[in-house]
Amino acid sequence: MRDVCIVGMAETAVGRLEGSTSIGLQAEASRLALADAEIAPGQVDAVYNLDPYTQAMSMFAQSLLEYMGLRPALAATIDAGGTVTPMHMILNAIAAIGQGYAEVALCTFGENALTGRPKGVHGLPQGPSLGQEEFEEPFGCIGMVIPYALAAQRHMHRYGTTKAQLGAVAVSARAHAVLNPRAQMRKALTLADYLAARPIADPFGLLDCSVMSDGAGAVVLTTVERARDLATTPVRVLGFGGKATHKNVNQMPDLDELGLRPAGEMALARAGLAIGDADFCCIHDAFTISTILGVEALGLCPEGEGGAYAAAGALDLGGPCPVNPHGGLLSHAHIGGMNHLCEAVRQLRHQAEPARQVPEARVGVVSGNGGVFSLCGVMVLGRGL
Repeated sequence: MRDVCIVGMAETAVGRLEGSTSIGLQAEASRLALADAEIAPGQVDAVYNLDPYTQAMSMFAQSLLEYMGLRPALAATIDAGGTVTPMHMILNAIAAIGQGYAEVALCTFGENALTGRPKGVHGLPQGPSLGQEEFEEPFGCIGMVIPYALAAQRHMHRYGTTKAQLGAVAVSARAHAVLNPRAQMRKALTLADYLAARPIADPFGLLDCSVMSDGAGAVVLTTVERARDLATTPVRVLGFGGKATHKNVNQMPDLDELGLRPAGEMALARAGLAIGDADFCCIHDAFTISTILGVEALGLCPEGEGGAYAAAGALDLGGPCPVNPHGGLLSHAHIGGMNHLCEAVRQLRHQAEPARQVPEARVGVVSGNGGVFSLCGVMVLGRGL
């Protein structure tokens, strides 16, 4: 196996991008990432992407190739859900390049989820079916907000987590986004603002939920040997771990049996590191409860104490291990989980704005899930060769 690393990264603007299209956003992020890596589009011989959640379509990777005029050897649309999708794109790229089937791989996701939805529709209108239509929707378990709210209710019941502790997650994410000129939500947020937000699904209010966004991100991978001749600071995947437990919420195990913890343990063991070695974490935060469960599963705090950990300010820049220094899905933008990986690369390159750059960051952990903690994944990334 040849050694592989990330050599290019880029994000488009995010937010309300009138006139944008999902394929156009993915193409823009891809071109920017290739330019960042100083690699010509014609040299790409593997492409991995995800079709838009709001407009499901078959063979979307081929659609992107045609749109960009690429003719690679390998191309696939990958849907593992949430942050795990771009992780699996990167794993496919590492396997293809490592075994000599490709030299340069492009991984991207993006969509116009905000301006592309029908007028008058709120939240994320899912294009593909989720498999819950027969077993859950008749009983009121619809979409994503309600299932995550159930998980939050369970955490509150089991551990005494409070609404204000959920709010600490949202406030921290917004404070980081205020420092990020690329973020969608840059107005300062107080706990009082959070508590005053309109209710959505108990215990969630509006600010417990990630923001719908237009936008895209992309990364480019190649061999370590080739990376030595490129100008960018390379980033390597040091370890990965995953665990699937269910699909529908009616089959979801209890919180301490989800796949987040074993995925993190596996990733860190493969990297030969402990969570104390991480300089920052990017944790999939579709909802505030996601961050609380994430820090517990990674071992940043004991089980059941994620709410108190957030309320103590431990998620913040300057804390022991800052979480989502870009603002996360809650305040930067909800671009699947692609931009969590982009942010990890940016931090490890030391290219974030000075006010939010984690000093001398060398190890970053990206943690997340697809569905409602259905398939969990953790990826450990490191700076340099």
